[in-house]
Amino acid sequence: MLQKYNTKPKYWEDAKRFLMKKDPVLSQIMQRVGNKDFLTRNSTSFQTLSNAIIGQQISVAAAASISQKLKNKIGSISPLKINKMSKVTMRNTGLSRQKIEYLKLLASCFINKPHFFYKLHEQSDDDVIMKLCELKGIGEWTAQMYLIFQLNRPNILPMADIGFLNGVTKVYKLKKNNTSKIIEIANNWGTYKTVAVWFIWRVLDPDVVQY
Repeated sequence: MLQKYNTKPKYWEDAKRFLMKKDPVLSQIMQRVGNKDFLTRNSTSFQTLSNAIIGQQISVAAAASISQKLKNKIGSISPLKINKMSKVTMRNTGLSRQKIEYLKLLASCFINKPHFFYKLHEQSDDDVIMKLCELKGIGEWTAQMYLIFQLNRPNILPMADIGFLNGVTKVYKLKKNNTSKIIEIANNWGTYKTVAVWFIWRVLDPDVVQY
């Protein structure tokens, strides 16, 4: 069953208690961030994937700027609106030609093959990633953002996410690109890696990350 919009995942509080016991460093971050905010689902499937495509390999601030310019042009982002939007207009929002192609293909898939997305919420994390990666422009990172922000899956570790890597490197005082140590630390997070990642994102950007 899909998580209802703007609600806290059922596992959230259990995850926080578990992580605070298992990881003293993360516990300090969680206490500093507080209890007001939480991971939730507040976008459609198309919007989540579109936002993730927009956010590929650019900063959160740059992605937010492009998304806002798109919304200023067409209102809420939907398959039909992206399908109708001219490539020139999309280019003027700051989108690269490659991302324009990806968004157009994604919109076309939602319009012409909506069944492709129907039962993703019933599939395993690995199967969702495999399925979404069939689409041009969607790789493992983008699929993981879908798992986190659309399906609110509790145990996702996005090792290609620059924000997470920079945050965990800073918090745990690691050498850069120390992948093995990051995985070792993440093993302490049990089946709640998503929650740990969400709090670590807040170290570098206090605003709530959302796709």
